[in-house]
Amino acid sequence: MEASLLRLICSKISSRTRFFNLTLCNETVQQISRCSSTFNQTQSEKFRTAFRTEINDPRHHTLDHVGLYYQIPQEEVNGVLKTTIKESDMRLMKTFNEYCLMVRKPALELNGYIKNFNLNHPVPRFLLYGLKGAGKTCIMQYTMQHFHRENWIILHVPWAGRWVRGWYKEVSESSYKPGRYDTPTDGAEWLELFKTQNQGKLKNLKTTSEYIWTKREKAEIGTPLEEIINFGQTRIKFSSDCAGVILKELRKQAPLLGLKVLVAVGAVNAFYVQWDMLNALKNSEKKRLQPGEISLIHNFKKMLSPTWTHGVAVCTADVFANSELTRENYTPLYVLKQEGFEALDPFVPILVPEYTDKEALSNINYFIDHNWIQNDHGKTDEGKKEIIFVSNHNPLSLHKICSSL
Repeated sequence: MEASLLRLICSKISSRTRFFNLTLCNETVQQISRCSSTFNQTQSEKFRTAFRTEINDPRHHTLDHVGLYYQIPQEEVNGVLKTTIKESDMRLMKTFNEYCLMVRKPALELNGYIKNFNLNHPVPRFLLYGLKGAGKTCIMQYTMQHFHRENWIILHVPWAGRWVRGWYKEVSESSYKPGRYDTPTDGAEWLELFKTQNQGKLKNLKTTSEYIWTKREKAEIGTPLEEIINFGQTRIKFSSDCAGVILKELRKQAPLLGLKVLVAVGAVNAFYVQWDMLNALKNSEKKRLQPGEISLIHNFKKMLSPTWTHGVAVCTADVFANSELTRENYTPLYVLKQEGFEALDPFVPILVPEYTDKEALSNINYFIDHNWIQNDHGKTDEGKKEIIFVSNHNPLSLHKICSSL
């Protein structure tokens, strides 16, 4: 009897001891897990600060932010930056569920020139040039976002090469000027883009002249520019003429009303270099058209001439807007040819170089942070060096290589 009672007491003491030890063990594991989680989070935050900046306003970036990524709000992606982001980049941004852009030195250089320029002087011209995939379009995006926040009016041509190529688009002779040709689809698309990129900036702008469309239709003096845009979109036949009215009124009213206008043209060499391939733009008689005969190009050339004030023109030179036989070099004179070089002269050339080591490493770390690089070797220091070597510091090549890792 006493022996059985003693065994019962001992078993209860043993079970309580095991329970106490198990509880102690679980609490210890939880503490270690919390410490490990805090440590990993701290390490992750330190890792992100190596390629990110918390300053998301391009107006406040300095040379200390070069090579760092900043976040772009969704409304600006759908607004001022609409059609400027390439489809491949947009798909990647949607995959990452965020929109980011890297701060680069040529962008800060360009924006510094513009901020310090006296807008009472004739419009200056800046030309971004460099190798394919070096980042000219990204510099343009950065500049557009910067001055959009300064309430500038944006006149943007995403890629002028599209305006000189056929692609089975409609071409009609201009009713305003004989010997000139309209591309209604391109005109309507540009009006929609202009309206989207300048929401809220056009409310008080009205025409200063009368514009006659037909014997029964005309725009009186004082017609809001938004009505001109809507007319060009509903009566697509007159879209090129409406675009010309918008550009003319902005040139005229910018110095009078103190407006600030940014003209941003991608592949500006398409305005001056004849496209001689089979899909060059042709009229109804199958005659190949010169760039200057196209209404939209003719009107935008006026925006690039130093005959007005309170504006700045930023352009890119793209060898792929030229024919296949003239793509050997990327320097301004070679890409623009004699006509384009003389038309833009004097201009400020800004070379967009390929990535520095810091920028390339920042890009790779950004991809690693989003698990875009899943190969374990690609996440090591040796793997990163190999990626930079194979891509030769070219942003486009680096993007393609990391997509396959």
